[in-house]
Amino acid sequence: MAVVRPAVTVAAKFTAHTIPNLKPSEISGVIQSGLNRLTPSGLMRSDATRSDMTRTNAKSALLSSSLAAPDLPLLDVDFCGECLPLDQIDVVDCWKHVFTLFRSHASDLGNIRQRADAFFPIIDPILEKYDIPDDFRYVPLAESALRPKAISRAGAAGYWQLMPATARSLGLRVSGRTDERFNVQKATDAACRYLRKLYDQLGSWSLVAAAYNAGPGLMKNQLKRYEHRDYYRMSLPRETKYYLYRVLLYKELLSRPNDYSSFLAPAPQTAYRFQPIALTQQPG
Repeated sequence: MAVVRPAVTVAAKFTAHTIPNLKPSEISGVIQSGLNRLTPSGLMRSDATRSDMTRTNAKSALLSSSLAAPDLPLLDVDFCGECLPLDQIDVVDCWKHVFTLFRSHASDLGNIRQRADAFFPIIDPILEKYDIPDDFRYVPLAESALRPKAISRAGAAGYWQLMPATARSLGLRVSGRTDERFNVQKATDAACRYLRKLYDQLGSWSLVAAAYNAGPGLMKNQLKRYEHRDYYRMSLPRETKYYLYRVLLYKELLSRPNDYSSFLAPAPQTAYRFQPIALTQQPG
């Protein structure tokens, strides 16, 4: 006597799992991987219509959850009184770019704030002594992240990342035994004298910041090329192009971090895993 075995009708349900930063280009792969389990070699589909509906609903759920990322708030921002022109599309793109790059390092912000709380009381009186705007306190963050022993591949060193020749020209001792670029007071005093000299030459604090990064020669050539003195409208090397944005990034994150917290810590994204469940059993 033949044994009658029940046929099991199977559907698929989705279980939510948190995943990091699922890209749109990866979503279809995740969906397809799950749907492939519902082929005849694995589980049976009840009918073509149900399969199409399942595929459509899964894709819709994945797209809506993984692409929901907060926008960067575009607040009024200025450097030494010179406003960031957020009415210019390329400026907005650069601003979003530096914030997006920093997002993966947002967990370091607490340590950076601790270093800044110890560093600023030392350098602020020196900035004031040379009549340097307060916003230049954020330049060492962009230069060295306030790491006292920071040394670049090019040989710049210390909080202010002074090159050896520049440091010596400013009266600092730089030798195998003694390197005063690592002395916060002396290096800051030297940097402030350099910044004041640059301002006397360029007449714009944003151009001073750019010249601190690229050198005064490049910025003087830019001024010969353009009739304006607008940093944001100049064609600059990539590092210098983003330099002032990076300085302003630290200013914003340290002065009003709560305004950017949602962008730096987006809500977790959700993907859905296929899991078979038995619905009915029908005798065959």
